[in-house]
Amino acid sequence: MAYSVREERQSLAAHTSSMDFQEIDALQQQWLRFRKQREQLNPNAYKAFLARLDRRWAIETGIIEGLYNIDRGTTQTLVEHGLIADLIDRTAADRDPQDIVKVLKDHQDSAEFVTESIRQKRPLSGHYIRELHQLLTRNQAAYSAVNQFGHVFEAELDRGGFKKQPNNPTRPDGQIHEYCPPDQVESEIDNLVNFYREFEAANDSCHQLLIAAWLHHRFTQIHPFQDGNGRVARALLTWHLAKEEYLPIVVTRDDRKRYIECLESADAGDLNPFVQFIVRLERQIILEALGEPEPVTDAGMVSQVLDHIAEQIRRRQQDRLEQLRSVNDVASSLRDRARAYLESQAEPVRQRLGGAGLAVECVIDVGGPDNNKEHWYRAQVVQTAKDAGHWANWNEDRFFIKLSINPENRSQIPRLIFVVSLHHAGRQLTGIMAATAFTQIVKVQGHRTEDSEEPSDPDFHNCTVDSFTFTWDSDVETVAPRFTTWIEAPLSIALRHWSGFIS
Repeated sequence: MAYSVREERQSLAAHTSSMDFQEIDALQQQWLRFRKQREQLNPNAYKAFLARLDRRWAIETGIIEGLYNIDRGTTQTLVEHGLIADLIDRTAADRDPQDIVKVLKDHQDSAEFVTESIRQKRPLSGHYIRELHQLLTRNQAAYSAVNQFGHVFEAELDRGGFKKQPNNPTRPDGQIHEYCPPDQVESEIDNLVNFYREFEAANDSCHQLLIAAWLHHRFTQIHPFQDGNGRVARALLTWHLAKEEYLPIVVTRDDRKRYIECLESADAGDLNPFVQFIVRLERQIILEALGEPEPVTDAGMVSQVLDHIAEQIRRRQQDRLEQLRSVNDVASSLRDRARAYLESQAEPVRQRLGGAGLAVECVIDVGGPDNNKEHWYRAQVVQTAKDAGHWANWNEDRFFIKLSINPENRSQIPRLIFVVSLHHAGRQLTGIMAATAFTQIVKVQGHRTEDSEEPSDPDFHNCTVDSFTFTWDSDVETVAPRFTTWIEAPLSIALRHWSGFIS
């Protein structure tokens, strides 16, 4: 594993120049402004959110390693109320609750250790990495090992100690995945630390999320410990993100398959999928944070509630709100660009389907505060936002674009309704908007004019892969091409879904 700092830096710089970080950069800047505002209003709000995030990380980081299994309902209870054994029903987990909580608290203490080390400005070092491993495995006495005959046995875990034996796993296809040999671990960890410090010194040439992906992946390539390497890698990822003022991300059981695929792509020399994976989770957690309700310290005290309301009213009167609401101008322009894009797609749709014997009419409609249609599709938009992990704010303006593909009257094929929604993200005004998309399959029942809202149909289908976000200071000319490119994926999903109704 011979690499030079120069080669590594050139490689990351090339990745930085080839990837588009504009959306996540704009989102992060708005989040930092919003966080500052939230902390001024209630200093404990952000701390409470981070504490819940730490608990979720503590739970999920062990689940994806197979250390234990806890059902989703119990997971949410533990996240909200704390890592308490009495909250875990014996039927909701695969191990004794007391044993599970010991491990969870090790993970939680490790997350708090990471936060404290950032506060103390501790640099990355081999000793720091060993400390992390020691904390994460504090109550793990052994690990499953495989001997030369392929037999699995329990071996004692050296907490905080680098491996003394190879730990090369066998893939499902029978191939052996080779990690760094034990006698080279010390030097490779030193290289990792030195490379990282060089990247820190040249942070203008390499994007921080790219460095995050590199750090995680390079550490997993070394695999310096006999067990617990994945947990340490995710803790290092958390450390780097939080240090660079990003929110810590949580790789959940639902992300496990894609997570492993991205790491395997990085093993093969392509880091981009893993970078995109981290960007997606970072965007998701920022939008989730924006949807957090503002806490009131003592909900039973009327005076506290009134103070809270009064503060909200004062904030609405600030000039800053007018600036944040200028995101509506961006949304209106993007709606116009989306309409033009869908109009450009309408004729090919008519020609291709007509050539196959199905005559259709393509109708495009738009909605927003300028035509009193912004309230359309509320239930559908709320659902797509929820699925995407953010809060759709209906106290602010909303826009949409709708494409209807209407088969000829004598056809028994249902109509396709494809809708892209642009709505404010977060419970308060943040200056951030998100786009989601969905489709409805509507059976033709008599005459219906296009200038009406389609009913909520049982065959609602969310077409959003990842939401698209933009902010009040986004440049329309820069964002618009990315937005129209984004629309292609949900439109393709909608058409594929509709094809299932054509027989």
